[in-house]
Amino acid sequence: MEMRCSWDRGDTVALAISGGVDSMVLYHLLKTSYRDTFGRLILLHVNHGQRAASEAEEAHIVNMAATDDVLCETVRLDIEKADFSQAAARKARYRFFDEMMARHGARVLLTAHHLDDQYESVMHQLLTGRYLPGKMGIPYTRNEGSYRIIRPLLHVPRTAIEDYAGRHRVIYFEDETNSGTGYTRNYIRHNLMKDIRASEHLQPEQLLKLSEDLGEVDDMLREEAAGFISGRQVLPRKEFNKRRRISRIYIVNAWLASRGLGARRRYIEEMLDVASSGTAQVEFPVGDRLVVIAYDEMRIEAESSVTLHRLDITGNGTYNFNGYEITVEMDTSELPLRVRTREEGDRIFVPGIGTKKLSRLFIDQKVPRDERDTMPVVTGQDHQIIAVGTIYNIMKTRGNHSRLRVEKGVKQ
Repeated sequence: MEMRCSWDRGDTVALAISGGVDSMVLYHLLKTSYRDTFGRLILLHVNHGQRAASEAEEAHIVNMAATDDVLCETVRLDIEKADFSQAAARKARYRFFDEMMARHGARVLLTAHHLDDQYESVMHQLLTGRYLPGKMGIPYTRNEGSYRIIRPLLHVPRTAIEDYAGRHRVIYFEDETNSGTGYTRNYIRHNLMKDIRASEHLQPEQLLKLSEDLGEVDDMLREEAAGFISGRQVLPRKEFNKRRRISRIYIVNAWLASRGLGARRRYIEEMLDVASSGTAQVEFPVGDRLVVIAYDEMRIEAESSVTLHRLDITGNGTYNFNGYEITVEMDTSELPLRVRTREEGDRIFVPGIGTKKLSRLFIDQKVPRDERDTMPVVTGQDHQIIAVGTIYNIMKTRGNHSRLRVEKGVKQ
């Protein structure tokens, strides 16, 4: 079996070895046919601690390494079964890998991903909406800080790996959880890919061509996005909306990345929908910042520095406005509402008295001057004021039913 070797003869190489057929075959190749391609080999084994068989598998790998005079480092993950997830396990694994690679001065980490893993990865990205922005599939190599991750079997199908294991009597272990369909990737492997391979009319290798084609599209869209945001701190909303939707996704993604931020595609698409609508102003929390879409521009600001001046409420729900949380539970016939900051000439209705200047209400309620310009003023369909911050609310309740609630001190 041929591997793609892109490391140097003098390199210290680490192998992430699970005990499954793919990593055990890769180990066999490294200690036989490819033993002269590197300087030193280290085995890194992670015991996830989720199966009874894990202890015996770890012991076998440790004993095998000792017999072969190969250094083996192991770790047992301390993740409770109730808290276990693929994402949490991956994060813990790479903490261990990072530590071991630094400790032993290893420049290359090998993983035993194969061609079937590649097919499943492309299918997973396609069917879960994670294919853009970004490259599709598993890269043959990528940099991980001070070392490179290389997947020398990425072009080899699983059947060839299993055939090799049979011919060379490679001992390996089957993880029974891989036969279940609880995880999305397992479902794709045992259901979708199985049927695709069984059909004479379907060619799984076309998934790789799709990955390559979209990789080139990704490169072009990244260049376009970089050109659009170059030299700009604030994005012009009108010019932004003239771009194709896919281009706008890349622009927002690149814009956020330039500030050390990131968001899922679905969240970015929500921003696009608002930016292309008639909504005057709204903000989207991203990390410790806010993406503010306001009138004719889009900007990123620290949460504490953003002052909203207008928010249109068209449906029941909870909304944030300058540090206030506004909860609306009203009949749809009473909507929309508008939330804004104070304006010259604002007056409120006072039962038994008539109307009163809003400025007078601020004085009577001893509202600090710096708060008066950010406090939410809520108006109804007739543009009459129905609530002002927490100090005035004529729509608060109907019987025991809360209809409009305004609370202060809620983080945006």
